[in-house]
Amino acid sequence: MEHYKNNRCRKMKLFLVISDSHGDMGCLKRIISQYPSIGSVIHLGDYYRDAVRLQNLYPDKEYYMVPGNCDFSVYGIPSEMVLKVEGLRVLITHGHGYGVKSGPGRIISRGLHDKMDVVLFGHTHMPMVHKSGGLLLVNPGSAGHPRSSFTSTYALLEIGNGMAEARIMEVL
Repeated sequence: MEHYKNNRCRKMKLFLVISDSHGDMGCLKRIISQYPSIGSVIHLGDYYRDAVRLQNLYPDKEYYMVPGNCDFSVYGIPSEMVLKVEGLRVLITHGHGYGVKSGPGRIISRGLHDKMDVVLFGHTHMPMVHKSGGLLLVNPGSAGHPRSSFTSTYALLEIGNGMAEARIMEVL
């Protein structure tokens, strides 16, 4: 109880992180319906229009979205953005510009060079949560077209108290 008095314990911010939905709106609706109280959704591309559709269906939520390599009709929208959340810097990108299918080295270097705390990316369709040099690297996998032996997945990202944590969730 005392940590509330001295104001060291602040409220955590929770994000639903989705990537590579590839038109599977049914899957996205199932994910969103499981978390009615989550106020923020991040879509990491490959079917940017799915994120726009979600925004129209659930306008009470805050959306952050970037296009991916399959978003051919999206022009003039930045391919990445940096969010500042509870004092932490979060890079949001699809990941194809960093060659993430060959490994996370380039995107880790970018995150560390630009003093990011969290890097969110997709493109590989394979979920991952990894810490490297104080950097939290998160790939939610694919909500629409998983690869290999993975099922459809997404991530929950929690930021607060100067920390970030993520966990991969399977679509039910």
